[in-house]
Amino acid sequence: MSIAVSKDGKMVYSKGYGFANKSEPQEVTTKTLFRIGRASELLTAIAIMKLIGDGKLSLGSKVFGDSGILGKEYGAVPYDRNITNITVDQLLHHSVGGWSEKDDPTRHIKYLDQVLNPGQLISIALDNIPLRNPPGNSFAFSDLGYLVLGRIIEKTSGLSYSNFVKEKILKDLGISDMRIEGSSEEELQKNEAIHYSDVTFPVLRSGKIDEEWYRYTALGDASYGWIASAEDLLKIIANLDDSVSKTPILSPAAVKMLLSTSKTNPHFGCGIYWNSDLTNWFDQSELPGNTSEIAHASNGYCWVILINTYRPVADTYMSDMDQIFWNALKNKAFKP
Repeated sequence: MSIAVSKDGKMVYSKGYGFANKSEPQEVTTKTLFRIGRASELLTAIAIMKLIGDGKLSLGSKVFGDSGILGKEYGAVPYDRNITNITVDQLLHHSVGGWSEKDDPTRHIKYLDQVLNPGQLISIALDNIPLRNPPGNSFAFSDLGYLVLGRIIEKTSGLSYSNFVKEKILKDLGISDMRIEGSSEEELQKNEAIHYSDVTFPVLRSGKIDEEWYRYTALGDASYGWIASAEDLLKIIANLDDSVSKTPILSPAAVKMLLSTSKTNPHFGCGIYWNSDLTNWFDQSELPGNTSEIAHASNGYCWVILINTYRPVADTYMSDMDQIFWNALKNKAFKP
């Protein structure tokens, strides 16, 4: 586990716990890289806000079809009317009307033998998985939707998705180690943690199904593909507080747009969730070999928790971890 905490933009706590690799063994440090899971969506949403600020697209921009940003690049045409009505805003807020749960091809290991890149997953959805509802009328969490946003970033900027994020967001924050996870064990980074499916067995090094799960994370670039240290990820979250940031990566108007919810879900912004009284925003993620939490609280605290195991105990794992952290704040464990 790695934890990093800031108060009013200033780092007040950073520490690693346990092992990044149990077989060597290699202890976790503050520089250890972890899968960040669906916190990757926040990076993607920030990148979209950058492009909107540059006047290269808008929330209302259509995505597919003759008037869409991606045109007819993916899948077979003609597209269904629901497909051509999808907008950037609906992708950001998971309100395209489908591609969620069992209808989301990113959640099915069976597709990994058929695809080499996220674009092929998009084509599978367009050709084989119709939307259940018209766009803009319902909330349905979709990893695929954020993969589409990644392709919009590429089409609009002329850069690869990862290079755009690195050049236009991470570079300005002095972050150089964040990257999309490799697609095989041989591509592990020097400081990257081995990710374990539970407290005993590693996701890597033990056969075909584990290698398939590893490819799964690499395919999800704009949705769940990034690896980072807790400290670097915290820099991004804390920077979005324009009241304390001296070099903001987004304008106040863009941050407001990023955090704004939609009528389909009053507790979901662009890549983040709001708590019940809309005072704190956060994201929690559980994927193979990863558990993570990012948070920005109204009391000025921000934090990142990254773990290289997946739900090793009860289903209440995430809520229990969150409660422990809030108790630590209440007892002033992290002092500025």
